Amino acid sequence: MTADFIIRKATTSDRLDIEILMSTYFLDIGDALIDNFVVADIEGKVIGAACMESGKIREIHSIAVHPNYRGKGIGSSLLDAIISELDEGAFIYARTTSPLFFEKTGFLKLEDSKKKELWKDCAECNSFNNCKQSVLRMEISNNSR
Repeated sequence: MTADFIIRKATTSDRLDIEILMSTYFLDIGDALIDNFVVADIEGKVIGAACMESGKIREIHSIAVHPNYRGKGIGSSLLDAIISELDEGAFIYARTTSPLFFEKTGFLKLEDSKKKELWKDCAECNSFNNCKQSVLRMEISNNSR
């Protein structure tokens, strides 16, 4: 049985815990701002984190749940927290090697060619034809989740 978790905005003191969690899945948060993260917390312990970046597009920059807590709705709750901040009609994108998770949460898979339109690093990537990442999009509506 999993203890109750809460979803909250990340604080500066969460940064190291988030970096460690993301490294479990070989994810680099780079220079992502801590203000863009939400975390899943059990009694002060960060067990999940997600980040939305807003540049040219809104995208899920990173999302991860500690392996001991996967399959308990924490990832979906993190996404819900991010999506709840968006206005109806907004789009949010994800580039991922785990498209099934996003599809289960309401994202629709797009053609791979969309990556080149959306992300400069994809447009310039020499390995584009061998890329394992899928691109997905969700339009926010009252029924999104």
